[in-house]
Amino acid sequence: MAGRVPARLTAAAGRKFGLTVGIAFLVLAGIAFWRDNAVTTYVLGGLGGALALAGLVIPTRLGPVERGWMAIAHAISKVTTPIVMGAMYLVVMTPIGILRRTFGGNPMVHQPSGTSYWHSRPEGKRGGDLTRQF
Repeated sequence: MAGRVPARLTAAAGRKFGLTVGIAFLVLAGIAFWRDNAVTTYVLGGLGGALALAGLVIPTRLGPVERGWMAIAHAISKVTTPIVMGAMYLVVMTPIGILRRTFGGNPMVHQPSGTSYWHSRPEGKRGGDLTRQF
């Protein structure tokens, strides 16, 4: 995990944050303009322009802004990560499990070979692959 954001960013880190988030807001403002949403265009364009300009002019002063931005991102991820992972589990793992059960595959059930659950190995392979385990 990333460490704490210092109160004063380095010039490179502040510039990177200001320009990245500012350009992202300007792109969203362009989409809002394209969709004829004037208020959203002005708000997103103002935020994007201010962040991009601050990233160019005063990049070391963007520490509190980045800390707030990352706090919001962390709070959002607490909600979205379990939802996305749960959906991926349901979409990927559940059908695979259903197909394996349908066609007779169950990795938890082992059929004994003869009178034991031990699997016999060829004579030449015994111990040869266990000599250098690490």
